[in-house]
Amino acid sequence: MPNVKKIESLLDFVKNRQKRIDDKKKRAEEEAKKQREKTIEFIKKYWVFLLGAFIALILIVSFGTWSDRNDQNDATKIAINSSSSEFKGKNYESVVTQLQKVGFTNIKTEALDDLVTGLLKKDGEVEGVKIDNITNFGSDTKFSKEAEIIITYHTFPKDEKKTESTATSSTKQEVPQQNKNDEAAKAALEVIFPVENAKRSAVVAITNSYAADVFKADGNTYDVSKFHSYADTSGKVESYFFNVTSWGTWNVKDEKAWHVDSLILNNISGTIVNGSLDVNFNGTNYVLSNITGTYGRPGATAENSMTGLQPLIVSEIESRKNASIFLKVPAELIKNDRSQTEVNALDHSGDLDKDVARTAFENHGKSEYPYGFKCHWLVDLWGEQQSTDGSWSFKVGVEITNQYGASREAIAEGIISGNTDKPIIKQFLVY
Repeated sequence: MPNVKKIESLLDFVKNRQKRIDDKKKRAEEEAKKQREKTIEFIKKYWVFLLGAFIALILIVSFGTWSDRNDQNDATKIAINSSSSEFKGKNYESVVTQLQKVGFTNIKTEALDDLVTGLLKKDGEVEGVKIDNITNFGSDTKFSKEAEIIITYHTFPKDEKKTESTATSSTKQEVPQQNKNDEAAKAALEVIFPVENAKRSAVVAITNSYAADVFKADGNTYDVSKFHSYADTSGKVESYFFNVTSWGTWNVKDEKAWHVDSLILNNISGTIVNGSLDVNFNGTNYVLSNITGTYGRPGATAENSMTGLQPLIVSEIESRKNASIFLKVPAELIKNDRSQTEVNALDHSGDLDKDVARTAFENHGKSEYPYGFKCHWLVDLWGEQQSTDGSWSFKVGVEITNQYGASREAIAEGIISGNTDKPIIKQFLVY
């Protein structure tokens, strides 16, 4: 019996212990259930706040990563330093040089081939700059140094066939032709084709090829009724008139044509044509051909093209569309001689010295911008012209400084009238 009691006692102990374990497990499960219920209740109550905090954390981490990447990208980009509007109107070669100096490496140029006279738009004048397909940008905009930059600019159309023909004809001219230029040959040609007619027709053709007032309302189509004669000194002569500085050297080209070297003409603004050409008479019209030479301001060379004063190649007028309209000169336009008195009356170049006008222009700028105003006469001169009344007009790049010492580049335009003793500021504009 004692053993039975011991066994029963042992079984009771095991049962009690198992009960305590079960009770403890049950209490733990109940506690976990209560905790879950509290958590669920807390989430239900504050889920908006928790979601916002989670999203904010993601944004903070993402912004930090983006900022690091953006800082790295900015470190490899270059500020353009000029706005898209500031590039427009400049010479494309100077814009290329400016961008290369900043550090850009992928620069391309596109010619529009749309000029007719080169008076409204200059040869090489920038129409627009596109960077990575962006056409409007500020001076502080940054781009990769490898960004594709396309500079479009205005120029005269090129006719390769015409150029080849002209080059071939020029080569033929160099071949010696026996007895062409002796006095007997000149006398023989003079009988059927007076050299005076050749001279006048050369002046008339060049005048109408560069004239700004010989177009129809569209500004692009020639109106032959507006063509100027050799004797014409009327109207706005600054838009067309050429005076003869030197007739050059005239020789016989063949039995129907004259050839001239170093024919020099100058217009009212001081632009000079220095050309060589042939003049042929076909029985009805006087026809110019094989035109070579330059058209530009005094002292202009290809090397100083950044000033906008580079000379044009006169041969371009022969390759223009419908060039035959002004290169064929009817006898009616050369029948009357010029009045030298009228020609002399057009010359007011001595009234106002250019250097005096420049000084007056710059001094006025300094009075308008007392903290700093400097004209870039040598490296950024867009144009200077003396009109028939003797006044000078200027367009030049300038540097302006404000009261805080900050500088910016701009363009100044103005007209200075009066005389050398008393120049007068007629117009002045900075933009």
